[in-house]
Amino acid sequence: GAMADAMAVLDPASFDAAKVAGLIDASPLDDATKATLKSGVEAAATNPALVEGAVNAVKTALGM
Repeated sequence: GAMADAMAVLDPASFDAAKVAGLIDASPLDDATKATLKSGVEAAATNPALVEGAVNAVKTALGM
């Protein structure tokens, strides 16, 4: 299901910035929130230390 897919995308161990960004884009969040989350995801794409925080921010925003 969609929630299981989202949880798989939001697993820090299998972090894929493009997939996380796609999940954010497909969400009902407002554009400002999407932009903030995606900037965190983009930063995490180049700095593995930021992955967990970026993923957790997305989960929180999506109410997961």
